[in-house]
Amino acid sequence: MKRTILVFLSFWLGTIAWAFNQAHFDRLMQTKRCLECDLSDMNLRNENLKGAVLVDSNLQRANLWDVDLQIAFLQRVNFQRAYLQGAKLMGADLRSASFQGTDLRGANLENANLQGANFDGANLEKAKLTGASMLGAKLCNTVMPDGHVEYSGCNLTGQ
Repeated sequence: MKRTILVFLSFWLGTIAWAFNQAHFDRLMQTKRCLECDLSDMNLRNENLKGAVLVDSNLQRANLWDVDLQIAFLQRVNFQRAYLQGAKLMGADLRSASFQGTDLRGANLENANLQGANFDGANLEKAKLTGASMLGAKLCNTVMPDGHVEYSGCNLTGQ
C-alpha cells in the first residue's frame, strides 16, 4: 500500500513540476517577450503584460483573470480552457489563437484582431467586441456577449 501511494505521489508531483516552464515564466516577467513558451496552468492573475509578445505560446488552463494584455502580440497562442474573465485585450493581435472552452466573460476585446481564432465552446458573455476583427473566426457552441449561443462555425457534416 505504501509503495502504491509513493508511486502515485511521485507521478503527481512530477506532473505538477512540468505544468509550465519556470525559465519561460521568468523571461516573460523580465522582458514581456517569450516566443513558443509553455505557461500552461500558470497563475498570471492581475499581471500587467501590456504590449507583451507571446507568439506561438501555450497558456492552456492559465489563470489570466483581469490580466492586462492590451496591444499584445498573441498570434497562434493556445488559450484552451484558460480563465480570461475581465481580461484587457484591447488592440491585441490574437490571429489564429485558440480559445476552445475558454472563459472570456467580461473580457475587453475592443479593436482586437481575432481573425481565424477558434472560439469553439468559449464563453464571451458580457465581453466587449466593438471594433474587433473576427473574419474567419470559428464560433461553434460559443456564448456570445448578449448571452445567445452561436453555432455558425460548427462542422455539421461530421468530417
